[in-house]
Amino acid sequence: SLTVVETKSDGTVTTTATDAAGNKTRTVDSPDGSTVTTVERADGVSTTASISADGRMTAQAAIPGEVSAKALSAGQAVDLPLPQLPLTRDTASAPAVTVRTGSSQPIKVSIPVERTTPGTVAVIVHADGNETVVKTSQAAGNSVTAALPDGATVKIVDNSKSFTDVPAASWAADAVAFATARELFSGTGGGAFTPGGDMTRAMLATVLARYEGVDTSGGSSWYEAGMAWAVSQGISDGTSPNAPITREQLATMLYRYAAAAGQDTSASGSLSAFSDGSSVSGYAREAMAWAVGSGLISGDGGALNPAGSATRA
Repeated sequence: SLTVVETKSDGTVTTTATDAAGNKTRTVDSPDGSTVTTVERADGVSTTASISADGRMTAQAAIPGEVSAKALSAGQAVDLPLPQLPLTRDTASAPAVTVRTGSSQPIKVSIPVERTTPGTVAVIVHADGNETVVKTSQAAGNSVTAALPDGATVKIVDNSKSFTDVPAASWAADAVAFATARELFSGTGGGAFTPGGDMTRAMLATVLARYEGVDTSGGSSWYEAGMAWAVSQGISDGTSPNAPITREQLATMLYRYAAAAGQDTSASGSLSAFSDGSSVSGYAREAMAWAVGSGLISGDGGALNPAGSATRA
């Protein structure tokens, strides 16, 4: 490895470090307090992060086409060699990162972020100023992973919502934060989420449609677009949209959604391990076994309660 430091007469300090693997990092510290860091990784991925004198950060990343194609084929994310982005509550103050992937399909990238929360999301900022939450973005540890189209400008924000009836100690607090930050669920009015309220078939169809990027606005009812999409995908038959959804119906709709999305549905848990496993309806047995095997449903007190209503939580 090699590090070279150059100091100019005007006070500008340039530090260039090349490690044994051939990755090069060049940092230019200017007298006004601004900093520009450029990373050229051995695999061709490059980034430039600029921090102005007042602390505002912007960044650009370029991923070679062959790296994007490899990541897409493997279903993996490309790690962007950037400094950790500060996590803010609003997009106005969040650092903007523009990512060039050279791909016609969205590519997963992993962006370093300080102290992520369940409500941390990636937000795409469009050229017209409109913003779109990336509903499939995932926050884990000190990074956020999101699938981005070529040339997207993205910001990372904590989009967590606050509800009077979901205390921080609630068993569902993180899940509620995750779902509402990604605009999959909304509150029920008056600052409440109503976590113990019944989930309905229409609610689940709408949530899954939103997760898939379907525009669920418009229609003669709030759920018309989401339910129509669910029927078209074979996830629901569209009947009784306002009826409370049972736990076995929930498992069945999730199973059908996973299958329609091309996900692996081979996981299968043992229903006989539960005291009421034999009471699962015939149409739902395969789906319930999958839900158990996938860890989506764990039962309560050794029972599955398949005919019991599922709550919003």
